[in-house]
Amino acid sequence: MKNLLYLLILILPVQTVNATENLQQLYRRLEQALNSRGAIDRQKEARIDSIQNLITPDMSTQKRFDHYQTLYQEYLTYRADSALFYIDMAEDMALRNKSILQQNQCGINRATILATTGYFSQALSQLQHIHKENLDSTLLADYYKAYEWVYSVWSEYTDDEYYAPRYRKKEILYNDSLLQVLTPGSHEYHYWTGEYKARTGDQAGAQKAYEKALQGVPINTRLYAQITCGLAFAHNRQGHLDEYERFLILSAISDNVCPLKENLSLQELALHIFRQKPEWIERANRYLQYSMEDATFYNNRLRMLEIARKFPAIVNAYQQETVKEREHLTAAVIFISALTLLLIVSLIVIRRQLKKVSHAQQALSELNQQLTNLNDELLKTNHIREEYVSLFLDLCASYIDKLNRYQELVKRKVKAKQADDLLKQNSTRMSEADTKRFFVNFDTAFLTLYPTFITEFNALLRPGEEIYPQKGDILNTELRIFALVRMGIRDSARIATLMFYSPQTIYNYRTSVRNRAKNREEFEEQIKQLCQTVQ
Repeated sequence: MKNLLYLLILILPVQTVNATENLQQLYRRLEQALNSRGAIDRQKEARIDSIQNLITPDMSTQKRFDHYQTLYQEYLTYRADSALFYIDMAEDMALRNKSILQQNQCGINRATILATTGYFSQALSQLQHIHKENLDSTLLADYYKAYEWVYSVWSEYTDDEYYAPRYRKKEILYNDSLLQVLTPGSHEYHYWTGEYKARTGDQAGAQKAYEKALQGVPINTRLYAQITCGLAFAHNRQGHLDEYERFLILSAISDNVCPLKENLSLQELALHIFRQKPEWIERANRYLQYSMEDATFYNNRLRMLEIARKFPAIVNAYQQETVKEREHLTAAVIFISALTLLLIVSLIVIRRQLKKVSHAQQALSELNQQLTNLNDELLKTNHIREEYVSLFLDLCASYIDKLNRYQELVKRKVKAKQADDLLKQNSTRMSEADTKRFFVNFDTAFLTLYPTFITEFNALLRPGEEIYPQKGDILNTELRIFALVRMGIRDSARIATLMFYSPQTIYNYRTSVRNRAKNREEFEEQIKQLCQTVQ
């Protein structure tokens, strides 16, 4: 964005009048120039700073005079106080140089600034101290311009029926004198010819002279702003309002890209918009504000007075338009507020419904997940049960086979009348290998069904009293006894039969473990609640 801004600043000054540009395009160019005011002013001040930096204490008085004169020209249409300051500095150098020509130049410059800032009699007094007969020919044009300017702005300031006509006559007189010393055919010559014709009533002739003057003049010069302003007024006096507006815009663009703080076009354009385009009242007010800023910055009392005369009508119209817009805005705000309230209520209702739907979906999702988990558990449980049904059948088959073989042995012994040998057979107890195999199968099956049994069982015991199987074992005797309790076998006699111990031994084991429990009274009831599984 900054790059575009600076590109605009560089390109805009060298543009010339484009006859095919319509008013809308010109307004866009003017808005661009107004938006770039700050950057253009900084560019101007940077140029002034660079000139000031050239001045050194050891510089000759002649060179210092030239630099002060240049700074005066920079400030002439930018800031009156600074222009007067450098006139004083230049005049000091002129006195040191003992140069009458330089002193006269300073006097003419001072009169120009004094007249611009509203000190008309002081400006006239300054010029009257200059002896025309002794004036160098190179200063005659500036001398007549200064006189013309004093009477021009004085007549604008008084704007009455007694003094103003007298000042205008003298203005025309010095305009005519100026034409006698300007180079015929030059841009300035044509411009001042246009001024002379305009003041003497020949508006068509003034228009032609201004048009000749404008040819080839860059837009970033004060002369361009002066010529286009003159053209605007010439067209206005002939009733050409579109051309009047066009050249006011071009002059205002030039004022802003130079930049010239001593200007007239923008305030005239604001007044024209106010009269001809009431729908653009905001723009008229804004343009007048810019003009007041420039007049205040320059310290131009004449322009401030002119703006003060035009300001109330535009401001009042703008305020009325603002009041209407505010009323429309208030109505719109009320309507929008009602719609917003309705929208908020709708959103609250929708949000509540969405929450209900969300909760329902979440509950459904949780139920689905629980169902999935239950199905998984059922599948797992069924699979485990199938495995241990198979294991149970294997054990049954094994013991049936052993019983069959034992039955055959008994038959043979009975037939062979070897009853004594039969009695000597230790058949009342299982072999050690069979017992071990039985416990391994039981332990494996139990922990498969209840994998967290040991951990949950030890959680019921006091710290330091936990029971763990020895290395190489799956369960030990204590854990096995309470594994049977967990499976619903609580009778010590039945447990003793399954464990191949006496009932008293089983009772002693149970009592010993119960004494190590955190809650001795409810210990075995708690055992039954361990390792809950899907049934």
